[in-house]
Amino acid sequence: MKNLSLGTQTFEKIIEDDCIYVDKTKYIYQLIRGYGCFLARPRRFGKSLLCSTLKNLFLGKKELFKGLWIYENTDYNWLAHPVIHIDLLTVARDTPEALTASLMRKINLIAEKNELAPLEHTTPSEMLELLIMRLYKKCGSKNRIVLIIDEYDKPVLDHIEDVDIALKMHNILKTFYESFKGFDEYLRFVFVTGVTRIFRTSVFSGMNQFPNISMYTNFAHLVGYTKEEIDFYFEERLQEIACKKKISVEELKTMLHVWYDGYRFCRDKSLLTREVEGEEMSRLYTPFSILNFLATANFSNYWFESGTPSFLIKSLKQREYPIESFSDIKANENELMYFDFTNIPLPALLFQSGYATIKSYDDDSKLYELEMPNYEVQDSLLKSILVVITKHEDSVISSRLVDLRNSLEVGDLESFIGHIKDFYSKMPYTITIDKEKYYQTIFFLILQIINLKSDVEKATNIGRIDLVVETTKTLYIFEFKLNGSAQEALDQILNMKYYEAYRDCGKKIKLVGVNFSSKAKNITEHLFQDLK
Repeated sequence: MKNLSLGTQTFEKIIEDDCIYVDKTKYIYQLIRGYGCFLARPRRFGKSLLCSTLKNLFLGKKELFKGLWIYENTDYNWLAHPVIHIDLLTVARDTPEALTASLMRKINLIAEKNELAPLEHTTPSEMLELLIMRLYKKCGSKNRIVLIIDEYDKPVLDHIEDVDIALKMHNILKTFYESFKGFDEYLRFVFVTGVTRIFRTSVFSGMNQFPNISMYTNFAHLVGYTKEEIDFYFEERLQEIACKKKISVEELKTMLHVWYDGYRFCRDKSLLTREVEGEEMSRLYTPFSILNFLATANFSNYWFESGTPSFLIKSLKQREYPIESFSDIKANENELMYFDFTNIPLPALLFQSGYATIKSYDDDSKLYELEMPNYEVQDSLLKSILVVITKHEDSVISSRLVDLRNSLEVGDLESFIGHIKDFYSKMPYTITIDKEKYYQTIFFLILQIINLKSDVEKATNIGRIDLVVETTKTLYIFEFKLNGSAQEALDQILNMKYYEAYRDCGKKIKLVGVNFSSKAKNITEHLFQDLK
């Protein structure tokens, strides 16, 4: 059985250590037929491994690719090109001055590695230009240079909560990337990756000649794992884990799908069924989570715990987005793909950080509908939201959520309402609003986190129920009022007979009326009764 490449983002190390490499060279071959491009994906999604694979391909290391698609199915010439590979994760980013100095050191190290004389420390852009000119002179026109920039936006995103520093970082990078404009005749290929496409003024002005392939259907699977790839490359390990857990392989795959599948990076409506060159298109699993699961055989929020972009949490804390905005999110492509760090739209923040993905696209309105891709993301995001809006520590919230779930499971509504009221009481006055939907959404988010089956605004033939919640033995029907009364809410359930559709559910049914006060910013009344 081959080794797992957990913690390894270097292509040659994966091959030399006999690790499993999920072959992406079919897409890469199509990619390198162009001159250059930009790809945005969430962190921990395989961008750095892709950059390393491209580097080794252009260095002409043919033997590393033996057995892979590009080796077996193409006439690629394996010409050795000089490669300038700059990973912005590996440069100093504490201050603008540190970034500038670190970029210059990085460029000089590349010059030294290519046996060139040391470059004078002037500016990063001037040094990059000189490096390219010298490499071109040394290697000749047939061996044009390949330029790879990984995580190009990292220095800006690290300071997203401080616009002044972020702007200074942005300006340094803007000048650096603008120098790309004059290099066309010296370059064979340019590849740039990041989490966002920064919009402001723009850091991309020097790279506008490169297409943004982030939403191209034919490159939707360039990084990430499809179901078919997991079945092919990891079947042996899945069988071993299924045997230990005493479940079938198919049951295990279903659990993997719920936890880690669901990402979609193109607007093709037929993504799940359309065939492209004989391969079924599908949604994507997070590689980091899959590899960690295969190594531990335990389901956990691996991607969140080790790969959460700090700019997401910083932005949630700083901008205090209305809580009701986290459901039913729609946006146009411009709102999804561009990122102004002085005024970040919520759809762009969630989509580009990996906490939302494309659910559907409407040709008429040109709008994307977003959703949370899987259970890992849902659990992580909703807990992060509660941490931000209640100012509780994550450990405190986790403990309260356990108590809250237990209360509902045993039918102790007094205890359940008490825990919910505690959550509302910790929310700052500045982010509570006088709308019933705000309080209802908080309710729903909490129930989603504790993994109870719940439907918000459930439509019936005679009306719309605010909330339906199922536990193992009980079904709860909630109706909410704002500045009304709990009796009024309970009467609505009874008068509208919301319970009729559930009489044969085989569970005890409880009807619950809840009233919120916009003055108290909390629950002020609640009534419940069992359905006889």
